Amino acid sequence: MRGLVLLFKFMTRLPIPTNPEFDSKELGKSMKFFPIVGIIIGAILYGVYLLGSKYIPTSLVLATIIVLIEVILTGGLHLDGLADTFDGIFSYRSKQKMLEIMKDSRLGTNGGIALVLYFILKILLIAGINDMSLGMTRALFGLKSSVGAVILVTPVLARINPVLNCAVSPYAKPSGSARDFAESTNKTGVLIAVAIALLFSGIVGCGVLEVLNPLHLINITAITMVLGLYFSKLMERKIGGITGDTLGAVLELSEIFILFGFYISTAISLATKTLI
Repeated sequence: MRGLVLLFKFMTRLPIPTNPEFDSKELGKSMKFFPIVGIIIGAILYGVYLLGSKYIPTSLVLATIIVLIEVILTGGLHLDGLADTFDGIFSYRSKQKMLEIMKDSRLGTNGGIALVLYFILKILLIAGINDMSLGMTRALFGLKSSVGAVILVTPVLARINPVLNCAVSPYAKPSGSARDFAESTNKTGVLIAVAIALLFSGIVGCGVLEVLNPLHLINITAITMVLGLYFSKLMERKIGGITGDTLGAVLELSEIFILFGFYISTAISLATKTLI
């Protein structure tokens, strides 16, 4: 329990009533529960969507607000990792030089481009799913919202890949804030993270809200994990392993992959008139 509280304090900007003493080892062991952080973030974003959909008729504006709220909830921690990773990897320097560039707090051109593309893609994908599902929501699901379910489960599913990366790849540096995550996470931890994410997404999205197709959910998760595994191996070749920055990068990229998967799923559902 203490490790989970530390995980929330480290990975979010949510107000936590308790203030346990920092323990890096305990924090590292809690990585397998990372999808639980996604559950809370997803629930907040779902609430924002339900409220915003009543007063904001424009999908792009609503999607932008949802994306900005998520940035506030995480403090931009993972986006910083995304930008630093792209600055380092696309510098095409030596491994050591890449790590030095990633450690630099200044934003480079490649990092800036990555962030711009990230926000454009994420906003357009959420807005696109919302637009496609509006008519389908009324026709197939009554008052239930399919895009709301996507917003709810995406942060949960995306947090599988950082756990996977920690379990399969070494840490690239002799020390660092995420070293304990990499050293304390194993394949059992990945199974726990996958179980938490899929059980929650399945029960809520396929059961309670009844708008997600179980087969689509499993396929999207599996494909995202394969891409996440490829990312970790790419980092091993480029810089010798993972870092805190690459963990943030794989999380944010996973959200884009998952949203793209649900976008395709929604398009298929429109054509076949089935659940997304």
